[in-house]
Amino acid sequence: MINRNQPWQLVCFDLDGTLVHGTTTCLHLSRALGHEAVLSDLESRYARGEISNSACADIDATFYVGLPLRRVEDLLNDIPMIAGINETVRALELEGIPSLIATVTWKFAAEIIARRFGFLQASGTEMAISESGILEGRVSKHFDEFSKLEYVRAFCSSRGIDLKRVVAIGDSRSDIPLFGAVGRSVALNATAPAKAAASHSLDTNWLPDVLALLR
Repeated sequence: MINRNQPWQLVCFDLDGTLVHGTTTCLHLSRALGHEAVLSDLESRYARGEISNSACADIDATFYVGLPLRRVEDLLNDIPMIAGINETVRALELEGIPSLIATVTWKFAAEIIARRFGFLQASGTEMAISESGILEGRVSKHFDEFSKLEYVRAFCSSRGIDLKRVVAIGDSRSDIPLFGAVGRSVALNATAPAKAAASHSLDTNWLPDVLALLR
């Protein structure tokens, strides 16, 4: 139940570089799947603005052919995360403020992490998955930084939430359009462009520190 008396009615967290600490979801998975060098190059080129997230996804997807989702869940068990995620989500929940993961990475991976920590739902690039839960190695729906904004906008519309009562927390290029649309934005351990686009900036290894910026 959303608390309509709260000044903030939704908090959106980016995943890679924000909740995932010191790596990215795709890079972590690529180490186990044997294509770390390929993925590292793709992510570097994306960060420099040389290629789109769609181009990265099309190539990365091919390495997942035949992989069961349950195996992905196992591989994500030891992904490094910022400390205090459970505490932050729970504190927001107690105030009647739902939390989303708004990311451009693989949705199937983001949903695993969302379930683990109690986020309401997650966005992301979608891969075709068989009825038996096997990844097919092809993108079924691309998702970029502008899709992220539209995802949050659609969620807010369905819940009667004004975008100006949304907080977005992120760290990089894919967060900037959302930062420009919401009421408060927090650049967390972020790149210089993300910091310039955000209303607040914070460097910390303890996620509950962001709660002070919501008061």
